[in-house]
Amino acid sequence: MSAQPQGAPPKSPTALAIATFLRHNSQLKMRQGVLNGKRQDFFRSKRALRALQSPEYASSQKKKGSLLPPIASEEDAIRVFKELPLNSLAIRVEKLTRKTVEAKRASSPQAQLPPISALSKVKGVPTLSFVREQVVSSDDDIYYVWIWERVHWTAYLYAGLIAAAIFAVVLFPLWPPILRLGVWYLSMGMLGLLAAFFAMSIARLILFGVTYFAAPPGLWIFPNLFEDVGFVDSFIPLYAWNVEQEKKKKKKKVTATVTAVTEEEPTASDTKENKS
Repeated sequence: MSAQPQGAPPKSPTALAIATFLRHNSQLKMRQGVLNGKRQDFFRSKRALRALQSPEYASSQKKKGSLLPPIASEEDAIRVFKELPLNSLAIRVEKLTRKTVEAKRASSPQAQLPPISALSKVKGVPTLSFVREQVVSSDDDIYYVWIWERVHWTAYLYAGLIAAAIFAVVLFPLWPPILRLGVWYLSMGMLGLLAAFFAMSIARLILFGVTYFAAPPGLWIFPNLFEDVGFVDSFIPLYAWNVEQEKKKKKKKVTATVTAVTEEEPTASDTKENKS
């Protein structure tokens, strides 16, 4: 089970048993989304309800010592699933797109929404936002995100490997000469890769500066290099024009022009005063 933060209320054993059953269940068909700048797994609540009413759940619930509650209907499945948000294991979210953000700002200007530029640019990885109403139903547009992660056995394996690596570094003076030479070559290779990354970053900035004045709106090499994406996605696409920023500037100019024209239009009272 996951480590319990200090000051947080203890999780219900029943809720943890439900979360353990659902966390990596294939019936949920989980996807990844960006929540508070981090990638998290999210799923539809209707798929979780199906998993809770599946024969797999029934067989797991009947095992000796199981903490899973019995489920005989969809109402029971909803009641059982509600244990997850009540114990802060999974929270309801919604997907944010350009259209939804603009619509919410139009209906509620005081709503706290992220800027459109902060939305995820990776296809298939939407930006998520918390929802206050923790509704559970079989509708398609009800999503939940996991904020609890079960500690897998690989975590203990990685911890053991890290401890072994630290112990090996402490004993570095006792290593055979051939191993120390290999480590030296490896460190030089890592420094070379780091230097190449910095050189590439400076080169792409210089290229953008030159093309920004020579061929507006400017050309970026590896435009997603510093975006919140995976390692492979950071180098896709190879190049792209700085079109999005240019569109934003044009939109601001059009808005400013419309505002200026509106302010210059004479009002009805001004027209009457001129006639008199």
